[in-house]
Amino acid sequence: MLRTALLLLLATLVAGLRAQSQESMYDDPARTLYSHELYGGPMIHGSGWGVTFQYGKYATAKDRHMFGIDIVSMKHPKEIKSFNPNYQDARGYFYGKLNSLVVVRPTYGRKHRIAEKIRKSAVEVNYVWGIGPSLGLLKPVYLQIGEPAFPYQYIVTERYDPARHFADNIFGRASWFKGLGEMKLYPGAFGRFAFNFEYAGNNTGIRALEAGVTMDAYGEKLPQMADLEGQDYNKQFFLDFYLALHFGAKKIR
Repeated sequence: MLRTALLLLLATLVAGLRAQSQESMYDDPARTLYSHELYGGPMIHGSGWGVTFQYGKYATAKDRHMFGIDIVSMKHPKEIKSFNPNYQDARGYFYGKLNSLVVVRPTYGRKHRIAEKIRKSAVEVNYVWGIGPSLGLLKPVYLQIGEPAFPYQYIVTERYDPARHFADNIFGRASWFKGLGEMKLYPGAFGRFAFNFEYAGNNTGIRALEAGVTMDAYGEKLPQMADLEGQDYNKQFFLDFYLALHFGAKKIR
């Protein structure tokens, strides 16, 4: 009888410990099992700013397959804002700028957890890499041109031509949207490596800071700037450091 009672007591204790361990596994955010995550947010880099959207599918507890897209502006380092000194209401423009560059990056990569979040106030650390095409979209620059000579009698909007437009007849920049229908596509390749620091206060939310480096490479130099000094300052490779803020959520299995 005593032996039977002891066996029943032991079985009860084992069942209780097993249930407790299962509850702690799912209560602990670091051990929660996820199926996928979705997030996005703003990003800044050495040559401009943009937005990013990312979808991650969990392969293991630590690894995710990442699918995403970035849309970023890409300024040229020779862009220096100028103003027509004769008119206070003149809009600033970038002398010598032929085209504005916007880059679209569809990407595939992986995200690996280095350090897990052991409590709600802790930080999860991941490293991220991604590769994909870099789609460079060049939009021609349009300017407001004073005619015929100073003082101007009227203003016309024309596509910038370095052979005809100079500091003395440029009134200012035209709308950025002028010339959208004349965009040209320059295909290239893209790569990224970064560290991701996730600090959300709950196990299904995503709030993160990501810091890393990107490289966009093209088969030729992209004509962003005119050749005004006998030198070609246009670039074929764009290496930048970036920071991104992420906001989103994880889906529990």
